[in-house]
Amino acid sequence: MEPPRGVLTSLWNFICFLPYFNGLLLLGAIKEIGYLPVHAFWTCYSVFRAKQLGPILKLILFICIPAPLIVWPVVAIAGSFLGGAAYGFFSPIFATFEAIGEGKTNKFFHCFHDGTWSTIQRSFTIVRDFRDCCFYSYFSIMDDLRLQEPPERKYYEI
Repeated sequence: MEPPRGVLTSLWNFICFLPYFNGLLLLGAIKEIGYLPVHAFWTCYSVFRAKQLGPILKLILFICIPAPLIVWPVVAIAGSFLGGAAYGFFSPIFATFEAIGEGKTNKFFHCFHDGTWSTIQRSFTIVRDFRDCCFYSYFSIMDDLRLQEPPERKYYEI
């Protein structure tokens, strides 16, 4: 397969790729939107069933929990946008300077290779860590809250 020649051919290939990109973006958004109700339900369930919390503290937590759950998507979207833009801009710049400063023989190659490949690898690491946090750590922490006995048989109360 030969690379495209000309601006119109490149533009056509870009337009043909857009449905795949939009499909993957939509799939990611659907999965992330699916996490919020599951986490909201599991948080309320874990607080309600927690053995360490007293009844008045549970009532206060039920009154206060909806506020962070409503604000969380807005903060997450803004943080993802700003963090992604900053990471996508600054990470290749820092990697390029590291490639030049390390005394490598082919600096031109390492400016491009280190500036792009390490950024891609770290992006996958960030996504994997976020998945691990949402899938494993969160539910583990909520299970600990729900199942642990109170210290000295006295629950926390206000």
